[in-house]
Amino acid sequence: MNTRRFSPAFLLALAATAGSAQAATTSHARATPPAVARSLAQGQHIDIELRQGRLTQAQANALQDARALQEHEARSLAASPSGSDAALALSHRQDLLDWAIRSGDTQFLSTHGS
Repeated sequence: MNTRRFSPAFLLALAATAGSAQAATTSHARATPPAVARSLAQGQHIDIELRQGRLTQAQANALQDARALQEHEARSLAASPSGSDAALALSHRQDLLDWAIRSGDTQFLSTHGS
């Protein structure tokens, strides 16, 4: 009998696919707000950059902290929309975070109050 072995990356991808498919079928009425989805994607991107050695652990931690604050704000905005000014401000900070993730520059975090 031939035993097949799958790579851990394949198994993780398979589990993520199954989990997202299950989540999609159970929450048709509650779609993820775009700013929250963007924050979740940023978290995954930070993890990828860390694993590939493009970020240090300290940089990744700082970026994840900023991302978590933004995600909390995004969820609050989605729960009770407070107007376009707050949404635009959040979008701008998410743009800055995207740039910081790609560049590894976390200096903006203390100056922009993310």
